[in-house]
Amino acid sequence: PVPIPPPHETANSDASRVVAARPDLFRIVTPINVDRFEEFLQDHPNPLFVRSVSRALREGFWPWADTSDDSYPSISDNSMHTCSKTDDQLQFIHDQLCEEINLGRVSESFGTDLFPGMYSVPMHTVPKSNSDKLRLVVDHTAGLYSLNSMIDHDSIKGTKLDGLHSLGASL
Repeated sequence: PVPIPPPHETANSDASRVVAARPDLFRIVTPINVDRFEEFLQDHPNPLFVRSVSRALREGFWPWADTSDDSYPSISDNSMHTCSKTDDQLQFIHDQLCEEINLGRVSESFGTDLFPGMYSVPMHTVPKSNSDKLRLVVDHTAGLYSLNSMIDHDSIKGTKLDGLHSLGASL
């Protein structure tokens, strides 16, 4: 089954308090009609897995992170840990963020200060293959306190976390 947050991650943490206080920043948005998804998979040979995926589509996926390391700060602004950008790259990032906000997949700005339990990550662009267009990169590995550094890589060995296509393949 898809994992749920362990109790130590939800009990009395900075992040849990912020999620409770500002649910508008953490909406769960999916293009999947979860009820219909469950109907299609009602005869699936692994119903526990299907139920866990359905729950995650409704409540959010847990990225196997362990945030209990006391050496990590409560807030980490890593957004400036990035390379310089051209005007075109900055405009592309701005346009992409506006589109994601309009689609409800990214929260609107809540100011320049992060809340306890929040980490920001750098964004940059790379050219798309065989194209002059750009692709947005959100770097979860950059910096001393990167988001990916909180994930035990042995716990996700063999798991592809690349979106709906890999989720569909695992079903």
